[in-house]
Amino acid sequence: LHQRIRKAQRKGARVHMVNPVDFDVAFEVASSAVVPLTEVAEALADIDIKDAQRAVVIVGAVAELSEHASAIRAAARGFASANNAKLCRIPQGANALGLSQHGVLPASRDAQAMLADARSAYVIYGIEPGLDFADQALAMNTLARAQVVAFSHYACESTRAVADVILPIGALPEIEGSLTNLDGHVQHATPGGKTPAEARAGWRVLRALGADLGVAGFDFTDYAGMRKGLSLRNVTVAKGAAPKHALPHGAGLAIVASQAIYRTDATVRRAAALQAHPLTLGARIVLHPMDAGAAGVHADGVAKIKNATGTATLPVAVSDKVARGCAWVESGYGATAALLSGNVEIGRA
Repeated sequence: LHQRIRKAQRKGARVHMVNPVDFDVAFEVASSAVVPLTEVAEALADIDIKDAQRAVVIVGAVAELSEHASAIRAAARGFASANNAKLCRIPQGANALGLSQHGVLPASRDAQAMLADARSAYVIYGIEPGLDFADQALAMNTLARAQVVAFSHYACESTRAVADVILPIGALPEIEGSLTNLDGHVQHATPGGKTPAEARAGWRVLRALGADLGVAGFDFTDYAGMRKGLSLRNVTVAKGAAPKHALPHGAGLAIVASQAIYRTDATVRRAAALQAHPLTLGARIVLHPMDAGAAGVHADGVAKIKNATGTATLPVAVSDKVARGCAWVESGYGATAALLSGNVEIGRA
């Protein structure tokens, strides 16, 4: 996406950005508004593109994965409509488009609701529960009180803490599979190695369980047969609810969470070369200089962060690229997993 925008800009397109962090980009920007996510609608209204030809409004990951996602989408949709522009929402996750096309969407409760309204049993598939949920504390507490069957690539510590049964499955590089890219093209992958020990491709484990349970649709014996039985499905998606946070409205700093580039899934988290890459910065919190001063913390120091679910201690970085009133963290780290939404209060450790 970055490369496509860069090419468009070099051909004369004007790029306007609205973000809670002034992220580094390799193209010229016509304007940049650095504001909290709650002020995106107002910032959009200040951008003049009424004379633009073939305009497009792109909604990216920071917006889509925030607790303000629905409000931002509505603002972006209204802005696009008012300016005769197209709206482009970027699917989040390597196979999000393919899964949604096949009906893997919440028709009753979304993931947050399944955890908030506790179930007696859960099946988690390819998830590290200590890192991959938006509300880590809620997820771990709810799963710990239920029966949990985990289809797991690595059986990490958090999986072992909540699972009653762990079924080993192969990671994506070890299995035959398909991914649907952002253009809707299905891309097929072949195994790059053998699954270790007792691990099997996840679809094989599901097939065996489905056959033993006598469930219809599990009579295939190979990957091609499984693919043949799949079909596109339209699902009426259930409405979700914004998470609730105990800190009073307006108290503390608003969390801005972005995905650390090499901490997005269990496989890359275990790639030593990627973890040693300069872009893997480690768990930290980044504050605007004025907010850091008000909190009594400084660059290269350590801060105590408190939110609705507890406290954490993180190294501090200070940058005027972060909007006033915001605190920027990256997901994918155990130290930041409980800080990915809501407001936080910050003080000296």
